[in-house]
Amino acid sequence: MDIQTPNGTEFSAAAKVYLCAGRLMAPGGGMYFGYLTPQGTKVDVKALAKGICLVTVESLESSGFATFSPAETKFGFTRLQTLLVHAVYSGAPGFSGRFLEATQWVDTDLVTIFDRLMSREEAPIEGFLRRASHEFVDAGIFTPGRNGGVGALWNAEWLTYLQEAWMPETYETWQRAWARPDQEAITRSFMTAVATNQHTERDD
Repeated sequence: MDIQTPNGTEFSAAAKVYLCAGRLMAPGGGMYFGYLTPQGTKVDVKALAKGICLVTVESLESSGFATFSPAETKFGFTRLQTLLVHAVYSGAPGFSGRFLEATQWVDTDLVTIFDRLMSREEAPIEGFLRRASHEFVDAGIFTPGRNGGVGALWNAEWLTYLQEAWMPETYETWQRAWARPDQEAITRSFMTAVATNQHTERDD
């Protein structure tokens, strides 16, 4: 079945996960770590962001846009197991394309890439999710909300249609991504980048 999208836009795996998050994930996160999904349920914000990292790696590798190999990088006084990313060619949609651009077209470790996809702020994971969802803003069907996803506005027709159309494919990608043998190296690389971008009032 051909899936219709706004203006024929091709969306990234990350964007599809963001839109389907409330159906992919069990409710969680509570008052402090809950993130409001397009479906109106709250999920754990860290788990959602980690999942977006994993599906981005999985989709880029399976589509041949990039290759990933085990690597080690220094963080503080410790050595961190991560992945080295080799961007094969450009043209991946949305967030996947920004991920490739963050390599600056040289072999780059995942911690550096995730760091370049964030900005220094009090809630870097929230900022990361804003970037992952921005494809929908560009398509004219989404207005982001405040931290935690509160107050976000969707085009209801497109939201209903796309979550039904994308859910089978996205569920499969989500399952494969979390089953990757390098899953821990990917998620740890992401959380390391989060730590380097965490801005607090004490930093001022």
